[in-house]
Amino acid sequence: MKAIRGHSFMDRSVLESDPHRVLEGMAIAAYAIGANQGYIYIRAEYPVAINRLQTAIRQAQRLGILGTQIFDSRFDFKIDIRIGAGAYICGEETALMASIEGKRGTPHPRPPYPAESGLWGHPTLINNVETYANVAPIIRRGADWFASIGTQKSKGTKVFALAGKICNTGLIEVPMGTSLKQIVEAMGGGVPDGGVVKAVQTGGPSGGCIPASAFDSPVDYESLTQLGSMMGSGGMIVMDETTNMVDVARFFMEFCMDESCGKCIPCRVGTVQLYKLLTKISEGKASFADLELLEELCDIVKHTSLCGLGQSAPNPVFSTLRYFQDEYLTLISGTTQ
Repeated sequence: MKAIRGHSFMDRSVLESDPHRVLEGMAIAAYAIGANQGYIYIRAEYPVAINRLQTAIRQAQRLGILGTQIFDSRFDFKIDIRIGAGAYICGEETALMASIEGKRGTPHPRPPYPAESGLWGHPTLINNVETYANVAPIIRRGADWFASIGTQKSKGTKVFALAGKICNTGLIEVPMGTSLKQIVEAMGGGVPDGGVVKAVQTGGPSGGCIPASAFDSPVDYESLTQLGSMMGSGGMIVMDETTNMVDVARFFMEFCMDESCGKCIPCRVGTVQLYKLLTKISEGKASFADLELLEELCDIVKHTSLCGLGQSAPNPVFSTLRYFQDEYLTLISGTTQ
């Protein structure tokens, strides 16, 4: 069996514009591993993507690309769509599988890994929409072609969603290794009305905030991790000099707090306490002891949470403390004078 997840705006753009690329990639992967059933997991908020995907599946079945005895062979492969309610936690692979099985979307410890025991106990291959969409072009044009794009360790291209205080919002596709400066200034057009870029947050709600001083860094998996952020779903939110970075950390912590499935205590309780501490700091009511507690609690939540949601939830706090600590200290020093 095989499952695939389509959770981000970037994945949605692929499913809406060229769903056959994803279906073809899934069929090739299924043939390679001997699977006969595939699932595409997509949130209900994306009706256009769902409709176009349903149409593409019907077209593929009529052409004999999906179904039984594909191309007059013994290979059978069927793809079904599973529509989720939009829970952020279902971006985690074990929670996604639970949701497909009709259970509550909560993560489970590993091992066993999905490749050994996944959907209904069967070996399961789970990959992102963008991954499957790349399969057919790589086979058609060769591995050397794909490896020639990007950096030494991060190959190919990546789709990003530019948003926030920037002139040109929307989706862009760039080779791995493109600098943040080129993306934000050359492609995004910089801040409207001649404003100054202060930071960019990458990787979705649990990504880190990267200061303008680091914009010469290449955008790849290794570089973003070193900067305290991550690639994540490919989101990029640009912030200008008027942005309060403590409020930014608080905003994203509120999201992670609300989206926590509640299964493990570090995430369920920890994100709530982190949100309260950030609120206390933001309102100018915190002490230096609260700041120390904030850092300590972030470390605990990161290293003891069950899944990626809790493990990455402290990233906005860690990164803003790392690059914009003066904003925290200003709010705290005002209460201790």
